[in-house]
Amino acid sequence: MEKGFIQLIVIIVLSIIIVSLLGISLGELFQNQVLKDNFSITFKALNYVWNNFLAAPAVYVWHTLVSFVLDPISKFFQK
Repeated sequence: MEKGFIQLIVIIVLSIIIVSLLGISLGELFQNQVLKDNFSITFKALNYVWNNFLAAPAVYVWHTLVSFVLDPISKFFQK
């Protein structure tokens, strides 16, 4: 678990270094209205897809996983 967290931090730091070397200002990038609008539309679309198509199957799979895998494992270790 810690290895994955450290890798994530390294990837973020390297990404910031690469963006800086390319001469891109993150402050100006996040103040760009067109970029904000594009991300807003993208997140609204992803939210729509999640709520209308993916949430119900994901909840079903999660409950199935819990009932058939995690519950028996937890009962085994409680004995």
